[in-house]
Amino acid sequence: ISCVFSVFFTTNALLDLSADLWALDAPRARLAFLRDWYVFRQWSPIVSPIFLALTLLLPFAVFTLCKGALESICGWRSASRLRHTVDILEAVILVGVILPIGIPAAVSAQEALIAACKGSVTGGVSGGGPLGFFSADTTATLRPGDMSACKASAAELPSPHLLMVALNLLMWACDVLRYSCGGAPAGEEKRD
Repeated sequence: ISCVFSVFFTTNALLDLSADLWALDAPRARLAFLRDWYVFRQWSPIVSPIFLALTLLLPFAVFTLCKGALESICGWRSASRLRHTVDILEAVILVGVILPIGIPAAVSAQEALIAACKGSVTGGVSGGGPLGFFSADTTATLRPGDMSACKASAAELPSPHLLMVALNLLMWACDVLRYSCGGAPAGEEKRD
């Protein structure tokens, strides 16, 4: 199950990074798309409920990872050195980097782009969308000052998204290593 979660989050981070790089390749023509992409990501009809469901499972995941790391640190579980390392590394990545640094950096950069580009670029979705999630002023006229603020906000996006891609790939690699290296080293019994 943890591999599925890692692949889901990696895929979403890759989509965000891809959108950033594509829009920055021709900012004047694509900033409206990028702004609308992040508005959509906040309210996407299928992915947002999945994120919500996974968020509800987050306390259990944090507990399980921290418990595994504590068992490895304190020697309460017999396992290979690689398994202990993976248990500790995965807890540190999630609790020490992804939750306090990675997610807030990516979300704040996305929100800054939405705020900086609101009504500053032409094109995109207009009319409020089917549920009213999209701004009706997305076809406002372009002002040079607004475009520079929008470009500056867009330029900040690839770094946190690249960080999230790398961290999620590392979490996935930890999952694969955990299950490939097994529990107790060969020739040892599990302690009760």
